[in-house]
Amino acid sequence: MWRLSDELLSEFERNLEESYNSVVNIARNIKHRWRDLPEPQPCSVCGVDGSRGLERLSGIVFYVISAASVGEDIREIHEVSTLRPHVHIEERVRLHMHISEFRLGSLAEEEIVLMDGTLRGAIIRPPAYIDRDIYTTLSELYDLDGLIDDFIMVLDRWYGEIAEDVIKGVARKDYLLTRSEYFDKIERGCRKGKIEDKNNLMILMEYIEYLHALNRLLEKDVVFVAKSFYTNEFTPNSFITDAAVLDFMAREQFGEERAGFIHFKPDLRKSLPWYAKKFNNLTKTEIFGAFVRFADGANIYMLESSKPIEEETIAKLCSFEAEGYLIPLIHAHRHAEIKRKELKNIMSAMLSAVDPKYSFLLKRGREPLER
Repeated sequence: MWRLSDELLSEFERNLEESYNSVVNIARNIKHRWRDLPEPQPCSVCGVDGSRGLERLSGIVFYVISAASVGEDIREIHEVSTLRPHVHIEERVRLHMHISEFRLGSLAEEEIVLMDGTLRGAIIRPPAYIDRDIYTTLSELYDLDGLIDDFIMVLDRWYGEIAEDVIKGVARKDYLLTRSEYFDKIERGCRKGKIEDKNNLMILMEYIEYLHALNRLLEKDVVFVAKSFYTNEFTPNSFITDAAVLDFMAREQFGEERAGFIHFKPDLRKSLPWYAKKFNNLTKTEIFGAFVRFADGANIYMLESSKPIEEETIAKLCSFEAEGYLIPLIHAHRHAEIKRKELKNIMSAMLSAVDPKYSFLLKRGREPLER
């Protein structure tokens, strides 16, 4: 166990002093000023959030996805799926979760859709594991452009089936089109020869599904809300992030950390892959931002949207504030959260139903630690 020493405390205070001086110098050179929050205005808002649970078995990866939309109604998508072991399995499962969140958000009927996270992060999240070599190989093996066009066309129809299940409250299956029989059919039909690379093609098409869902979401008045942000909108070329500077600016301006907001214009610096041009809302989108503190002394949140975040928008969000955060996102998180016990129960039920000959594929390395 570490013990607090004079040397450790001295170093800690020295680092704090250096950070404090940097914040002061930066803050006093920023022209932006906090503005008081407007009076709340009534409107209809829904919050969307998701969660995931994953178990790595010796021969297969078992995972559960859950997404919830909470507004005038509660709508949910729950998906249970499996994948063969893959070095980037965590990223693929996370992408699946975001697809479900975006699809739920795109089906919302409320005036404003709230999403957890950042819009910039959503747009510039191409899988790093799909590199140029994989694109080259897939282009040699498949009619890739035609395949993507056909896939998107079917995705548009697929959306109708998802919407029906969500509205009926029975959205409980794997909704990735890449896991359907149609994917197998289109993969065979678009081969240029007998050689195939089905695994890498599936990974690419999962990303196409992601872009398709995000493109549909951006048809809505959607606001992304980041609880934690390490941006440098006001602090370029600095080891200090915006959060600390914004707090100091409020103290200097008001004498306290008072509720308020500041507009800013985010900079999207990363280009999208060539096939993103097939999604107009993505390629044409412009991003607008605001830093907002919804209650005195509360945390600062970063808002991003494809539409200007006007004072009227902030006024509407203020009517859903509780203890400095937005109620729809609190409820969405609670509805979407997957409990560890629930995951184990689902997995146990599936494992007990399969043929015993597969038992060697279903071992868990952590099992001795959980006894």
